[in-house]
Amino acid sequence: MEIILIFVAGVMVLIIAVIAILKSVTHRIKTPNDDLKEEISKLEKRVKDLENKER
Repeated sequence: MEIILIFVAGVMVLIIAVIAILKSVTHRIKTPNDDLKEEISKLEKRVKDLENKER
């Protein structure tokens, strides 16, 4: 009986670990894209401002 409980606890820990790994991987992939989009929008705004200054 104790072996079954230990096995069930081990499976639960394994599932939680897999979920945590998947969330961290998706977060690592998504965060740089968001940062790059923000940087691109800032640069586009600066280019528009510079073009307006020249006129």
